[in-house]
Amino acid sequence: MSTGGTAVARVLVDNDVSSVFALLGNQTVSTADGLHERGVEVVSARHEYNAAVMADTYGRLTGTAGVALTVAGPGATNALTGVAQAYTAASPMVCISAVLEEDAPTEALHGVDDPHFLETAFEPATKWSTQVHTPDRIPAAINRGFDVATSGRPGPVFIGIDEALLMNELDLPDGAFDWDRQAAVGPDPDGVANALSPLSQTDRRALYVGKGVSRAFAWDSVVETAESLGCPVVCPRHYPDSFPNDHELFAGTVGMADHPAAVSALEGADTVLSIGVRPSSHEASVLGDRAGANTEFVYLHAGPQEFPQTSATAVVGGRLDKSIETARRVVEDGAGETADGYLSAVQQRRTRVRDDTAAYLEAVKDQTPIHPLLVMARLREVAPDDVIVTGDAGAAGGAWPNDAFEYRTPNTFHHSRLYDSMGFPVPAGNAAKLVDPDRAVVNLIGDGGFLMCNMELATAVATDTDAVTVVMNDAKYGMIWNYQRASGHNEVATDIPAVDIAMMAEAYGVRGVRVEEPDDVKPALEAAFSADEHVVVDIVTDPAAEYVSRTIW
Repeated sequence: MSTGGTAVARVLVDNDVSSVFALLGNQTVSTADGLHERGVEVVSARHEYNAAVMADTYGRLTGTAGVALTVAGPGATNALTGVAQAYTAASPMVCISAVLEEDAPTEALHGVDDPHFLETAFEPATKWSTQVHTPDRIPAAINRGFDVATSGRPGPVFIGIDEALLMNELDLPDGAFDWDRQAAVGPDPDGVANALSPLSQTDRRALYVGKGVSRAFAWDSVVETAESLGCPVVCPRHYPDSFPNDHELFAGTVGMADHPAAVSALEGADTVLSIGVRPSSHEASVLGDRAGANTEFVYLHAGPQEFPQTSATAVVGGRLDKSIETARRVVEDGAGETADGYLSAVQQRRTRVRDDTAAYLEAVKDQTPIHPLLVMARLREVAPDDVIVTGDAGAAGGAWPNDAFEYRTPNTFHHSRLYDSMGFPVPAGNAAKLVDPDRAVVNLIGDGGFLMCNMELATAVATDTDAVTVVMNDAKYGMIWNYQRASGHNEVATDIPAVDIAMMAEAYGVRGVRVEEPDDVKPALEAAFSADEHVVVDIVTDPAAEYVSRTIW
């Protein structure tokens, strides 16, 4: 005999889970017992949102579902933001929560009147949401959850399990744990080849490469496809790391702010091959808006067929890695040459932006408070090519690393967009270091976001992880404050009382370094990356600094 909680642990181990991110309560301690006894690390977060962020990041980096474990009621609803974020990021995740018994009275502890409240709340933000109230469904629901989370376009699932089942002894036969793993369906190679025919019929073509490529771990094939075509590559604004930024064919990003080279590539293309972008998504509508009126679009994406909001000549669903590999072979066999004049015009615009950005940096590199562009430049000089960057909503972790950091290795920028919740980087960085302890990780965040997730420094100490957290401390909710100023609004509720964040870090037992002079930025970052402990670099920055995209693009 064992409890439902230990049955949950058994199924998780059957699915090769090695870490679970949790904030435990009475309902989930037996699950923790079962996990611990089976050698699974239970990582304690300081808030359920942060547990979900860590599970999300784990899924992005490994391609297997990250697991978050919560109690019923506020535990689950606290995690909901992180789950919705994983949905927009196409990140595989399984969120397991206790739920109330179906016959629970109104106003029960951790409940509202509807016992299926959590299943309903999570349904729009997941690929599948369910509640389990009979013992034999526990293994089947969790096994199916892993299949759903990792198949097609990856994403999160929610599985609520009756608290009485989790806490009490059950008698489940071994057969209840049997499961036939769902086989992933590959695309028809002839269908891919036929869809690509418009690409070989023009010499003015571009690739539009989105997050699906990273989720499929297929960036090498995409690079080879681009090189065979010799065409420019554009990425959606929030996923600039979908293609190596230092590659000569990379033209920049579009969406919210548009790189001039990327606009030139899309406006001048007769055909755009979109890879890893959902046809009905915001990113697809951005593509449609930036391309020419007569441009043809071909989509390769991981999900089922959807009605595209942009006008598509062809849409191919199914396993994206297989689609990309087929596409690579097709274009290698002869897709012709990309027009020199078209490609050179794109590359000239890219060179102009690079030169103007260097001039901008030269003009602001000595100013105090420190200009964020200097922070980005010095970080790129110090960090290894494969550094993992976690970013936040707002300017420090969003606009600046989107504008001014060069991602040389794909799948290295992990952030809260497009759901855009604040407080993402520190828990995300903890998870990244747990996945790959030897890899450099830097968390980019403003003081506003840091005050929402600084408690996860305690998790960094507990797990002995050594990420670098860079806080751009400008005593403002800077992005909104700048919007207020530019749009004629009152500057209300956007000041943050001055906080010595380095001293705050020291209180957690983490090394804190305060940087107020431009010449001290690079040495502080070098020392932080070489340390064998988590370091918080508290940089006093200029809240009024203008973005590269607004100044130059």
